[in-house]
Amino acid sequence: MKVAELYRQKSFVFSIEIYPPKTQESLERLKIKLKEFRSYHPDFISVTYGAGGSTRENTHELASYIQNDLGIEAMAHLTCVSHTRLEIETLLEQFHQSGIENLMALRGDPPSGKNHFQRPSRGFAYAVELIESIRVLNGFCIGAAGYPEGHVENPDREADLRHQKAKVDAGAELLVSQFFLVNEFFLKWRDRLHRGGVRVPIIPGLLLPSSAEALFRMSKLCGVSIPGSLRAKLERFANDPGALKEIGWNHLEAQTESLLREGIEGVHLYALNRLETVRRFSQLIQPVSGRHDTYSENPEKYSIAENSKIPMTV
Repeated sequence: MKVAELYRQKSFVFSIEIYPPKTQESLERLKIKLKEFRSYHPDFISVTYGAGGSTRENTHELASYIQNDLGIEAMAHLTCVSHTRLEIETLLEQFHQSGIENLMALRGDPPSGKNHFQRPSRGFAYAVELIESIRVLNGFCIGAAGYPEGHVENPDREADLRHQKAKVDAGAELLVSQFFLVNEFFLKWRDRLHRGGVRVPIIPGLLLPSSAEALFRMSKLCGVSIPGSLRAKLERFANDPGALKEIGWNHLEAQTESLLREGIEGVHLYALNRLETVRRFSQLIQPVSGRHDTYSENPEKYSIAENSKIPMTV
């Protein structure tokens, strides 16, 4: 099933993102773990694509396993990095032959050792070009990434919103946000896209912030703001893994509960392949499984004013 259809059929969609290990041994261990993931009823699982396509074979193998062996809808990531148009066409045919109907189309990060992305020879420079190419085949549901605080390479927020809408106009059927730690950024971004005519599901991507070192590194890399109160706690307990885990969960729980009150259509959990994260998060969202009133059905009810002051802790 195409995942866009899930959002039309269900009032709330729970999805998970995992990454493919680099070795076959680790890949087999992850497959065993994914059998346990299934017991927490994700509606679909997305599989990332290694830098420069470094794990593309494992991405394909893992997505195929999720789709065909576990019976869960899989969404395979595909990037422009280091690929010609012909190579992209070959990869699309492989996904099609494996019964994978859903793709997350991304530009991707610059190849290792380079500071800026450059168009590959005979390839694509932007996600919107990749989306257009995939749409021509008329066989895939296409997802695209979104950036509530703006893309780290594009400080112009208005231009960034235009790029987001261009992805939808090109054929993207849902937008999944980069992780964020302050809900206000996501909610205002969602509302501005809606006012700009975007009518596809706009889904928050959430991450458990339980490692100070990793979070500080990722926030800098992705241009994600860390609330002052959260930063202070992470720094204070930087050498206490148990305390860091609970600090992270307290923040994620508050963030999720606040978003649920805003009528989100689903959530995409950046699980980092951790079973405990999936287990605990699934318990957190369990009460919303039967909800019928969502943002897409009643955007005026849930939209926030441009000058509103949502607590910056979440």
